[in-house]
Amino acid sequence: MEQVAEPGFRQSVDLMFNRAAALLDLSPGLEEKIRVCNATYIVRFGVRLRDQIHTFTGFRANHSEHMEPVKGGIRYAPHVDQDEVEALAALMTYKCALVEVPFGGAKGGLCIAPR
Repeated sequence: MEQVAEPGFRQSVDLMFNRAAALLDLSPGLEEKIRVCNATYIVRFGVRLRDQIHTFTGFRANHSEHMEPVKGGIRYAPHVDQDEVEALAALMTYKCALVEVPFGGAKGGLCIAPR
């Protein structure tokens, strides 16, 4: 018996967007503009901790800048990645739009164990 793989977080957000967009009369260009993340920045920086240099990776995704400024916090987790940050930024855009908060959506992530 073949198991069907569960969609990842990013794929789940895109599936829900697709379901909502199918109910609207959006042009294909506008639908794609809403779906995609405008910009994602990746940073790597070194920090001296207990006489050792540790390199950390961070992400910042600006999903939509249709309203500025963009809004979104930072996720601190050892396994955060670009897809997760972009999905969270998209969700922030949609949440702000639904409640008519005048912000675009963004999110940051830092690959670090908070403890």
